[in-house]
Amino acid sequence: MNEVMQRVQHVYEFAKLDRMPEGPTSAQVTPRKLLSGPSLDKGKSSTMAAVLVGDKLAIALASMVRGSGSKAHTHPNEQLNYIVQGAMYSEVEGVRDVITKGMVMHNPANNVHMGVSCPDEDLMFLAMKDTRYGISGPPVDGKYDGPAYLPGFGKRAGEKAVTTADLIAELERNPQPGAMHYVYDVTPGAALPTGPASAVVTPGAKLNLPDGVTGTLITAEKLHVAVLSLAAGAMIAAHAHSNEQFTFVIEGSLQIELDDARESVGRHCALHVPAGLRHRISAPQGARIVTVQDTRHAFVA
Repeated sequence: MNEVMQRVQHVYEFAKLDRMPEGPTSAQVTPRKLLSGPSLDKGKSSTMAAVLVGDKLAIALASMVRGSGSKAHTHPNEQLNYIVQGAMYSEVEGVRDVITKGMVMHNPANNVHMGVSCPDEDLMFLAMKDTRYGISGPPVDGKYDGPAYLPGFGKRAGEKAVTTADLIAELERNPQPGAMHYVYDVTPGAALPTGPASAVVTPGAKLNLPDGVTGTLITAEKLHVAVLSLAAGAMIAAHAHSNEQFTFVIEGSLQIELDDARESVGRHCALHVPAGLRHRISAPQGARIVTVQDTRHAFVA
């Protein structure tokens, strides 16, 4: 077997993860499938995803067909979701939100939460979890009888259909002043949250980021999640750190060096960096990325 075939895979193209990769991989791979049951009517969610599991971190590029989603459930690991496409109608411990593209939702460990794709388009999101538990938690009612649906969809097709605008208007009519923040707007120029929040938000100005790199860090119990923009030509110099890392490319592409290996990481691909592995990242044409690290140590870009 030649050297290329023996090299451990660290870069994962989600579009190709409908099957197992060939050769050794740095992360455990579960090819794309329905996550919560053997069939839609015997699960609790419509979520389809391919999953990558490392030592302390797990990520999944997940999708939900519009109007469908996950029933109320819990799990003893925390989860943060970055919205890649569409919008999610969510409820975390009774706090309701519509989360749009570029925002992050936090589900703390053991909190009751649900999420449904808003009606206007299918939802795609990057789910990030710690590995104290698996990727899918049990429904609160104990029943695996199909996903949650919005009015006008699935088992509720006979009801008057709602739109995303309807959901937003309902939240505006019924505000929840003083409620805990579980949703974080990390789009460029967004204001920091005020009031009680489930996680700590650190703006890029306080992160000592390299030249040409801007963004925001969200730090929760077990996960650091940074949403970063790299200008064309920006570089993160070669370094290693004692916490594990996944980096997902939202837009653009990266050039990476792992020890002596050089590779490209394209749009909707992920890079896995095990703890202690020396790596260098550059963005010749620019990129927007999500980087997740475990919180055993401080975040290092």
